[in-house]
Parts: sequence; C-alpha cells; structure tokens
Amino acid sequence: MSKDDGSLNPKGYWITGTTTKYNVIVEKGVRTEITLSDVDITCDKTKMDCINVSHATVTMTLKGNNTLLCKSGTAKDGYAGHEGNAITKDGMDGELIIQCEKANEKGHRCDSSCGSLTVAGQDDQYHAGAIGNSVRGTKIDGECGLANLIIKGGNIVAKGGYHSPGIGGACLTSYKFTHDAVYGSSSMPAANQKVSNLSISGGNIKAEGNYGCAGLGGGVWVNIDGLSITGGKVEAVGGSYGPGIGAVCTSSLDNIVISGGDTLVIAKGDENSNAPGIGATNYPGYTIPTKFGRFVSSPQEGYQGYVQDGDSMDSYTFMEGTPFKSETQIHVGKFYTVAYFGPFRDENTVESKTNEQIGANHIISKTGGNGFTKEQLKQFTKVTAKDKTGNDLPEGQIRFSDEKQIQELNEAKQAGKVGDYPLTFETSNGTKVTVNVCLRDDGTDAAGMDPGNPDPAIGANDFEKDTGGDAFTEEELKIYGELKGKDKDGTTIDLDGFTVDTEQFEKINKAKTAGEAGVFELTYTSKAGAKVTVTVSLMKYDETGTSTDPDSKETIKGMNIISRTGGDGFTEEQLKDLSVVKAFDHDGRSVERERILFSEPDQIERINEAKKAGETGNFPLTMKAPGGAEVTVQVYLRDQGTDSAKSDPDHGKAFLAANNGTHPTGGEAFAKEELLELCRAKAKDQSKNTVEPSIDPKQWEVLNEAKTAGRTGEFSLTFFIEDGTKVQVKITLTGDHKVKFDSNGGYDTPVTQTVRGGNQVIEPKDPKRDGYEFMGWYYTDENGKEAKWNFSDPVHQNMTLRAKWKKAEIEKADKGTSGKENKKGTSEKNKNWKYKEIRKNEQTAKTGEESKTVWAVLGLLGGTGILCCLRKKRKIS
Repeated sequence: MSKDDGSLNPKGYWITGTTTKYNVIVEKGVRTEITLSDVDITCDKTKMDCINVSHATVTMTLKGNNTLLCKSGTAKDGYAGHEGNAITKDGMDGELIIQCEKANEKGHRCDSSCGSLTVAGQDDQYHAGAIGNSVRGTKIDGECGLANLIIKGGNIVAKGGYHSPGIGGACLTSYKFTHDAVYGSSSMPAANQKVSNLSISGGNIKAEGNYGCAGLGGGVWVNIDGLSITGGKVEAVGGSYGPGIGAVCTSSLDNIVISGGDTLVIAKGDENSNAPGIGATNYPGYTIPTKFGRFVSSPQEGYQGYVQDGDSMDSYTFMEGTPFKSETQIHVGKFYTVAYFGPFRDENTVESKTNEQIGANHIISKTGGNGFTKEQLKQFTKVTAKDKTGNDLPEGQIRFSDEKQIQELNEAKQAGKVGDYPLTFETSNGTKVTVNVCLRDDGTDAAGMDPGNPDPAIGANDFEKDTGGDAFTEEELKIYGELKGKDKDGTTIDLDGFTVDTEQFEKINKAKTAGEAGVFELTYTSKAGAKVTVTVSLMKYDETGTSTDPDSKETIKGMNIISRTGGDGFTEEQLKDLSVVKAFDHDGRSVERERILFSEPDQIERINEAKKAGETGNFPLTMKAPGGAEVTVQVYLRDQGTDSAKSDPDHGKAFLAANNGTHPTGGEAFAKEELLELCRAKAKDQSKNTVEPSIDPKQWEVLNEAKTAGRTGEFSLTFFIEDGTKVQVKITLTGDHKVKFDSNGGYDTPVTQTVRGGNQVIEPKDPKRDGYEFMGWYYTDENGKEAKWNFSDPVHQNMTLRAKWKKAEIEKADKGTSGKENKKGTSEKNKNWKYKEIRKNEQTAKTGEESKTVWAVLGLLGGTGILCCLRKKRKIS
C-alpha cells in the first residue's frame, strides 16, 4: 500500500489466507484500516516483517484466528541489519491501533468470541521480534524508537524471539542514553530514542519476553517514557534476567501507569535472577542505574487499587498502602506482581497472615427520624470480603461485630444528635473493618432511601465561627460544615467535588471581614447534584480577657448568659456551654475546655441561690485560663423567658428573657429603647450572639395609647427575635385619676374623687331630682356607647360619671295633706345632709383640693344654719 486509503479503498482492506511468500507493508504517510481475518503469515529474511506499518496511521481489526511468525533474525547476538518482527512499527511518528470488532462498544470486555492474534519471533533467532520496533532500525535516524502503539482489544499472545520482548522496544533503542552514559561514547549511530505512548486499553493480552528482555516494555538498552494499561487483562512474562513489565539496562522508566476499574495486570519477572514483576533489571556484566519517575497504579473514580508482591497468585503480601484510593507509586521486590482494582470502599482491612480482605463504606445521613435496620446498614455500607485467592466470601460469613453499636446509632439518630458513630463488621475468621455512620444536622435521610436504588447522599452540620479577620476560603467552609457526600453508587465524593453558593459565600465573607455577627444560610452542591443548606453563625463575643503577664498572649473569651429565673440552678458544665467560653494559648492554639476554671466558685453559688429563689438581676461570673487570663461575663436572670438550665447544648437554641415592668402613666409614648431598659430585655440568637429584641407592634401601640392618654392598668407586651423566639411580660402603668360626677339636672351632686389607678371609686349617695327616679351612674365606654358603671370595677383613667334619670309616676296625695305641702316636706327632708356622711366619703376616697373641701364644708354648715333659723322663725310666728 503506497497511497492514502482515501484514494485506494475508502472502506479499508480485508486480508485473509496463508502465505510464506508475501507480507503487508503500509507506506509512510498512508492512513488506512486493515481487517485480519484468519490470516497466517510467516516471513523470513527476504521480507523481514510479516506486517510493517512504520510511519503510517493504521487501525488493524482482528477477526477469527490470526497467526504471524517472524523468522528474520540472526544466529548469534549482534546487529545484522535484517532483523524483523511479526508486526514492525519503526520510528516515533505514525500510529498503530490493534482492536477487536467490538472494541468501540461501551462496556465491551473481550472474551473467546473476539478475534485473536498470535505473534512470535523465531525462538532460536536473535532479535526476531513479535510486536514493536526492529533492531535493524535502531541504527538509522528516523527509524529508531517505538511510539503510538495502541491495543484496544482482541485476544493477543505475543512472544519475542531470542533477545526480544513480547511487546515493546527492541534492544539498542536507547543505547546512547543507557550504555554510553555509563561506559562512555560508542561509535554506534542513532540508537537515541525510547518507547513512548505504548498503550493497552482492552483485550486479553499475554506478552512474553525472551532472553534478556521484558514481556512488556523493552529489551536491553531501552528507556521508557509512556506505557499505560487502562483496561483489559494483561499478563507479562519476562525472559531470563527480564522483568515482567519494564526493561533491562534501562536508565529511565517514567510515566508507566496501570489504571482503570476492571484492569488486571499479572507481571512475572525471571525467578532465577530475582527480576521483579514490575521494574528494571541489569544484563549480566553491566550495571545501569535506573531513574524511576512516575511508575504508578491509579484507580479510576469509584475504585481502589491493589498490588500484590509475591512468588505466585497464592503466595504474596500486599504492597504497603494497599488498598489505595488514589494514584500510588509502585514498589515491589519479588518476581510475581499482580495489580488490579476493586469497587471503592471507604475502609478496608487486609489481614497480613491470611491475606483475607474486608471492606465497607461510610454512611451519610441527616439525623432525626427513624433508625436503620440491619439490612439497610449492610446494603448502604456495601460490605464485602474476599479470601486470599480473591474470591468473594458468602454474605453469611460477614456479621456485625457489636450489635450494641446499632442500638447506640439508632438512639442517637432518633434523638436528633450529630456525630460519627462507629459500625464494625467481621468475617467468620475474625477479620474486622470499622466504618462510620455520619449523622449531620442537614441533608439526605438515608434511612428513608431505597438501598437497592439509592439517591446521591449529602450531609453537613450547622457551625459557628468567630467574626472578624480574613475572609473564609471555600475549602474552609466545607471543612467547618463537616461536609460529606456520596454518589448514587455509594462512592465518597472528595471536597473538590462540592461547590458553595457564590452569593451566600460573598455575603458571609462581607459580614466576617466587617466584624459583624449574624446567622447566614450556606448551600453546598455535590457534583452528583445533591444539595444541602446549613446555618453559618458568625459570633462576636461579649467579653474578652487577656493575661496580666505582659509576655503572655493568652486570651479568653465568653458570652453573657440569659435565663428565666426560678427552677433548677446551673451546673459548671452548663455555664461553660452557655457562655461558649474559649481560651487560646500564646501560640493561638485552642485550650481544652476542661482546663478552664471558675475563678470564684462563690459566684456560682450566688447565681444558683438567686435562680432557685426566683430573684432577678445581673450576676457576674468569672472564668480563668491556665495561664491566668480571666474573663467576666454576666448571668442575666429575668422574670420571664427561656430557662437556660433546661437547654440542650447539642441543639442550638435562641435565648430571650425580660422582666415585668411598672411605670407612671402619662406623658410621651414609650420609645423602644425605654421599653428594653424598663424590662431589662436580653436576647441571643441560636449562635449565642447578642441581638436586640423587637416588640410586638400592636401591643406596643395599645400600651402607648394608654400612656399618652394617662390611663393606668396592666398591659401585655411581647418581645421577639428573628427566629420566632418570644417572651411575654406585663407592663403596669400607675397613677391617680379624677372621677367627677354630673347629676344631670339633679341636685345633691357628689364631690369629685381622686382614685389610685386600679382601685375602685366609692359609690356616693344618690343625687335627687324632683319628679324623677335615679337610675344609676353612667359613662361612655370604649365603643362610644353609654353604659352603667360597676363600682366594683377598677378605675384606669380620668372619667365623669353622669346621672341617669327616669321620670317618676304621679301618685294621688294622701288624705289631709296637700300635694304642695308633701312635696315641700320631702324636699326639705332630703336637703338635710349630715356632716358625718361627707366625712365618711372623704375617708374612703380622697376628694378635691384641700381649699375646696374647706369651703364646701363651710357652705354646707352655713346653709344648715339658715335653714334652722327659718324653721325656728316659722315656728315662733
């Protein structure tokens, strides 16, 4: 093939049959596709290669059973110039892809139905290779080196001839960098390249090297920079002095990566020379120091890696760090190496003596609600175990190690507690693994999910931090919230897999850098799409103390405590929790709370005596850090509000308390500040930050209307804060009121009484009105209607009571008595008031001003005297 596939055959070429005379050559620059279908090609020194694709771009698809045998080598070691391969790809340009027919189907794994390829170099011929670059090209510029050889599928067996690898770089490829770097420059031309981008992503591949060569990688004097196995099953067997994967007399092995999820690699080095399964060896008589670069096993997401280092499949130890969850450098020392991957588990145990394995996942759940069943716990943790041969243990051989853990976990969840609760599984042989059930304030309730079809899980806690200072980073907010998440497959999501709401993030940091306290929402979103919103509280401490020692930088901080008086006293632990006391040593490290003491124990005794007795007031409480720094906070005891001694420290709760108040009526309306001061109202939000309470506007309005109108009485007043916490107190307006009497056309009008607000006005003598019957004293009620006054009711405002009359019925006069005389007599009789009756009223209710009282008495006395004189005069006459 000497022309581009586009002009020769757009569909590529189908090759079948058997030949010993012909071979396949794709010329430089040609791009084509070739299908090998039951091909059998044998080449000798005349053709040198069964198939040569050097400098071309070729996709080779395998169908049926194909065999390629190269007999183009030499009888003894050395360079002859006619060395060939079953498949040759010389030079660092071009590309060769070898695949089965289904290689591009998603999820395909090769089995016996896929096309096969058996390639070999003649066993007794030096440098008759299998798949790779040729020895003959190593001394030619542009022909040296192997690059871009990609195997995507098929059942392939490759065995090199004498002194040849199964798949990889031919001897001498990097001679200038290996031999000459140690032993001095040689006259050999070229030999200045390497193996690069040798990749296997699928298929069942067995590569066997011959004397002095690796099974996969290279022969003698070969450097490798880029060999990857990302899928399929690969078995690599080194020849004498050769590793399974690697090279011999190599100065550099770099970017060698085994990765994936279902990838299995078995690498066997030469046992007799103690060649490692994966690594580098030296050829007899030569010692080349090897620089190992990136030589790793890298699990894909959702998997974890295992590397066995041993003498066989059954006799091995696991490489240190196995199983690993991220890219890990490979270090093995024995000749039989196995690298593979298994489903990711958060926690794993490998029993060193038996090589039995057990692994399980953590569970993430919102706290509260129903507990977990045993079956749910097994399904959510995905607990599995394997014996030393890698076979799964039956489910019946895995049990809960301590069922008390389940009881404690479910009690915590049902009580709404947060934290990480251990759960241990063990095999029948006693191999144990412990995972955590992470209960969080907010997130997904795992107990409510279907274990067979779980949703992505997420959980996080509300948290508190001091305000002020530098802004938070996103990572800090994730850590402080104890954020956890899993995808629907149960794989743990790293913190990098979460984002925070940008607008909320900026709002929190704006407040923090400004030193403002407050409560903020923060939403996390996982890459699996799950969301959770928590509360972030920025705290501003009420009091801060420092050490009296000028050389010490110890500090201590505390919050004032708010509580309703009455009931039980506080414990020392409660006082520490409620005050949120924190201390920091001279290096800024947090001091354990147990080391913070109360400077004056008598203060606690006084606080508790007052609380139990129902006293109100502000009581000092002093705490001291180990280095002597002290802080004094106040314990506010109030008539009404939250009893802090009954609060649960595990559940954030706001605190609000206030006293009942008394104030004279009249004057201007109450301002908010006056009412807060009058009732000594104090409040803290859920984060214990001091906040100013608000006042119920309707109650406030009613109170002020009464005050400005000069009314007295008891009024309800409710204080509240943003989260809905409320407290109701009583405000009593005090003062005196004038109660006037209007006889409404009658006479004998009672005098005005002065009544203390809340007291009763004394019911006076009924007034008189000729021809009318007195019906009682009436007033205008709050609805503007006339109503009869009940003298048992308290008086709360100035008022006028007005007499109400009913016209009297006219009766016939008694015999011998004229109506006129009767009327006159009645009138005179009713006008004869007695002084002692007036005095009795004065003793009960204070009446008028002193001077008016005197004149009223004198007037009455004078009137009485005149009447007496008239009666006496009339009698005389």
